[in-house]
Amino acid sequence: MNGPRRLAAVSPDPSTVSPDDADATNPDTPPAAVGTPDDAAATPGEEAAQTTPGIDVDTPRTEEKLRESLGLDPVGWSLAPAVRLRGWVATGVVALVAALTRLIGLAHPSGLIFDEIYYVKDAYALWHNGYESVWAEGSDRLFVQGDVSGLTTEPSFIVHPQLGKWLIGLGMQFFGADSPVGWRFMPALAGILTVVLLARLTMRLTRSPLLAGLAGLLLAIDGVGITESRIALLDVFIGLFGLASVYLLVRDRERFRARLARDLAGTVPGVWAPVPILRPWLLAAGLSAGLTCSIKWSGAYLLAAMGIMVVVWDLTALWRVQARSWLADGVLHRGLLDFLHLVPTAFVVYVANWWSWFAHSGAYKHGWAAEQRAAGTPIRAWLPDSLNDLLEYHQSMYAFHVGLDSEHPYMAKPTGWLVQWRPTSFFWPSEEEMGFPTCGSSRCIQAITSIGNIPVWWAAVVALIFGVIVLAWVRRDWRVWVALVGYLGLYLPWFLYWDRTIFTFYTVAFVPYVVLILVLALGSVTGLLQPVPGSAAARQEAELLAADEIGPGLPAPRSVAAQFLGFQMSPMRQGLPEAWSGVPVWRTRGEGYALMGLLVLAAVVFAALWWPIWTGQTVSYEFWRWHMLFDNWI
Repeated sequence: MNGPRRLAAVSPDPSTVSPDDADATNPDTPPAAVGTPDDAAATPGEEAAQTTPGIDVDTPRTEEKLRESLGLDPVGWSLAPAVRLRGWVATGVVALVAALTRLIGLAHPSGLIFDEIYYVKDAYALWHNGYESVWAEGSDRLFVQGDVSGLTTEPSFIVHPQLGKWLIGLGMQFFGADSPVGWRFMPALAGILTVVLLARLTMRLTRSPLLAGLAGLLLAIDGVGITESRIALLDVFIGLFGLASVYLLVRDRERFRARLARDLAGTVPGVWAPVPILRPWLLAAGLSAGLTCSIKWSGAYLLAAMGIMVVVWDLTALWRVQARSWLADGVLHRGLLDFLHLVPTAFVVYVANWWSWFAHSGAYKHGWAAEQRAAGTPIRAWLPDSLNDLLEYHQSMYAFHVGLDSEHPYMAKPTGWLVQWRPTSFFWPSEEEMGFPTCGSSRCIQAITSIGNIPVWWAAVVALIFGVIVLAWVRRDWRVWVALVGYLGLYLPWFLYWDRTIFTFYTVAFVPYVVLILVLALGSVTGLLQPVPGSAAARQEAELLAADEIGPGLPAPRSVAAQFLGFQMSPMRQGLPEAWSGVPVWRTRGEGYALMGLLVLAAVVFAALWWPIWTGQTVSYEFWRWHMLFDNWI
């Protein structure tokens, strides 16, 4: 393959440090490269007519020009230190809120609840036998008392990979196997880290400490996130590792585009674009996706969605720099390399997380291939016995999952998940189990119901529609696809299993994206979500600034819909300092701040009122019944 044809030595001042280079040393420096808004939805022919009229194919391009066409900031751009500092302050504050909502009273309930009866004991067996094992009847009660005599060495048929249970067991190693805090500490830590990671991802996408803090806060006080961070289940780990995978994918996008602009500087349109053999951030994304799959198989759908997205991003980048044979190059070369970075990496990580199963001959299905061969039954001769055994185990797991159709009182179809139509009840003890508590009423109860923060979830449905129509389709803002990939990879696939027994509590895996789509929509209506560099919106804003139609002391631009609803084009003279908002005051809109404030107030009030229902506090039956707003919540 021919390299880029350079007609002039055009390169930046070597003393100038590019933002991408800064990112390489500080993973949480806000992005140096924010992409073009038409990455996921633009029609190449249409956009070319808008952005590249009259191109001189014999004129070499500068790195600055290439960065602009790729939606990147100028060489040497960096985020203001004050904005960066406040981004970390916002992250710290929401981390504290998440820690309080997840760690206070973590030891209650004191017994094993819901599927803890499986995962906690499996975790203990893993750490002591090296594989999940059968427990004697009545072991739940004894285990809570610290008596583990019910553990046998007989292997147990378990239908999920081992990593999540290893993590649950790690907390038990620190705090003791008889401690509820020990069972639940690692899920709680995963919930806290997910809040932190969402805040950092939002900061990278929006460069606004206010929006980063808003995203972290809304996730920190969400009922789905809180309840499942306080119970030893697996799905909260999917949320953490899945979000980490998407964060790393965004980092790869930034670095890939910055490198492409750097490598093509001084070339003319129509040259071959260099192919980077190694993309560290993409490799890391594959590793994280492998960890996600090692919790539950549902992570494989997120991996597929990520793979499609990175190929589309690469294709649009090649098209925007007018690389030679951009479509064939993007599909055959980049697509293959993207696949090799993601899928084999995730597969190796997944198989490696079965290391304990390989190491213990007593594990379930170990010796299956040898038994079949001894019986004269044909087996897959091209696989070693250990992999034959593991493959057979996986076939048994798959058969269980697709055939799971038993009725459950809290099963819920995915059509109702986004509005929390049928939340999951995790805990409802008898009065005897509660110790006959008093609550000022004739009937006292304790209940844990995984109800999402309704103002957040319902507003997010509107934001999802707005994000798809306005941000993704009209404005072609690539950032909205970072949120949509969570819906595509962790929500939509459940419609393939319509007849399977499934529950609303699975939404904890994609609740970060529910919050993110809401925050991006709020950022748009407040003016805090700045146009992507090089986009049509950015060019229009530059023209209005040059014409003195907007700017300091002048009104911020408003959409046709906002004007139709009666919002006046008056300037906002006061607002948050730029170090907190991330944008000049004149860009912000008072009505957007008002909407954001009302939503935050409603979410905080809802969290305060429903906290007893999320954490199993002793309340009167009347109090509980009042909180069940709809009959289908009961």
